[in-house]
Amino acid sequence: MKIEVLGAGCAKCRATKKVIMRVIQELHLDAEVVEVADVAEVVNRGVMVTPGVFVNGKLKSTGRVPTKEEINGWLSARSDESVVAETTATTQTEGPCPCLHYAMGQARVGKKKNFALYTITCKRCGKSFSCNIPKDYCFECEKELSEP
Repeated sequence: MKIEVLGAGCAKCRATKKVIMRVIQELHLDAEVVEVADVAEVVNRGVMVTPGVFVNGKLKSTGRVPTKEEINGWLSARSDESVVAETTATTQTEGPCPCLHYAMGQARVGKKKNFALYTITCKRCGKSFSCNIPKDYCFECEKELSEP
């Protein structure tokens, strides 16, 4: 079984992966959990509100951290294909994940003719990230360096 968590690594994306890992351990399942942080791939797979969760290639949830019970249901009833509609962001109350703003911007930029998405490693903290312009520092370090 392959479970993919799509998102740029924000708090909701990390929490989603953590809950999935816990359920896998409790059910004693043999499953591969993969993080997909590439914004272009996230957008291409139709996830505009992160985190997105795919189980064996089928979208199960977008835009929120799924509950332990939901994940248990997805992994226990492996043949169930009708779960997606009720587990999307329409029931979310916390507001969209911060990844959404960035992914939407990249999706709009991607429609321009000379678009390039660079994978960059920050020279200050070593964090790897994607950006549509070449730069030396991640957004957090850039902000810290610009503060007086």
